[in-house]
Amino acid sequence: MKKILIILLLVLLFVGAAFTTGQKEAVAAKEKLAPFITVYEGSGSVEIGGKVAKFIQDKLGVEIRFTSESHGVIHSRIKAEAPNFTGDMALNIGFPLMVEAKQKGWSVSYDSPIWRGAGDVWVDKDGFWWNQGNWAFVLVGNKDLLAKKGYTLPESWDELLDAKWKDQIVMPSPLTSGTAYMMVYSFITLYGFNTGKGEEAGWQYLEALNKNVTQYTRGGNVPSDLVGRGEFMLGITSDEMVMPRIRGGYPLVYTVPKEGIGFGFAGAIILKGTKKLYTCQKVIDFIGSTEFCKFWSELAGYVTKDPSVKPALYGGIPRYIPNIDQGWAVANKDRLLKEWKKRVGRAPR
Repeated sequence: MKKILIILLLVLLFVGAAFTTGQKEAVAAKEKLAPFITVYEGSGSVEIGGKVAKFIQDKLGVEIRFTSESHGVIHSRIKAEAPNFTGDMALNIGFPLMVEAKQKGWSVSYDSPIWRGAGDVWVDKDGFWWNQGNWAFVLVGNKDLLAKKGYTLPESWDELLDAKWKDQIVMPSPLTSGTAYMMVYSFITLYGFNTGKGEEAGWQYLEALNKNVTQYTRGGNVPSDLVGRGEFMLGITSDEMVMPRIRGGYPLVYTVPKEGIGFGFAGAIILKGTKKLYTCQKVIDFIGSTEFCKFWSELAGYVTKDPSVKPALYGGIPRYIPNIDQGWAVANKDRLLKEWKKRVGRAPR
């Protein structure tokens, strides 16, 4: 009898182990990484988007099929497609889209173990978005053209109003570029709210600056290329392509003016309806890793959630314009864009 009980016990243990193994195998099969995902990428640069896609593929073995557009264009596209998105997730997108996607139910929540404790600047408290890095805009100049004129790169935003810069400044349009919208609310903060003169003083600066702007571009990175190629002397541009262009041999110089620079969040979301949720979650985990933070900061100079990683462009935390309120900027976006169109109203090229 005792022998029979021992045999039965062994059989039960064997069956239990086999069942457990089968469960684990079923879960593993269910959670297998997809061979590819489709991604909206918000840098507006195939060069940047391609390098990010390759890095993720090299590390995770997942092909990233991406469409790269400016923040504003990606936002408009996702808004137009909702709720039936053609992409699985979005990377390097602007904060207004991150917020609206959560509010409208376009994104799905995920509690990533890699992002826990990062702080509300870096991860949404409910897990609907993740901030890949703080990005900013800087002032760039073509050092050959500046030297030819005997000029130096301005060290203050005030200097851009000097008549000598007429038709020599290029910057993006807020009608199509998230970077340019960042410029709008940053200058309103700097010249309006921070001086105690209110929003109108900010608009007065933007209208005065407009007199010296020769062209508004569709994307926030475009001024880096135009100034680097010598088509214009100065540009106000996203910081994303400054390091790559300098490394590529462009005669490009840049500065953070003494008043500081505006900043925004370049974030990630998982889009509702994706059939590749597990793979998207693994990508979210990876972009929160120190390995990715190092890559991202070296590639584009971004400030990341990892304090041990120094941004390549700045070497540390850059000087930001004080009191920028990202929540106010998001809440007032439609109104401010209508006001810009009324006061400036020039179409991007």
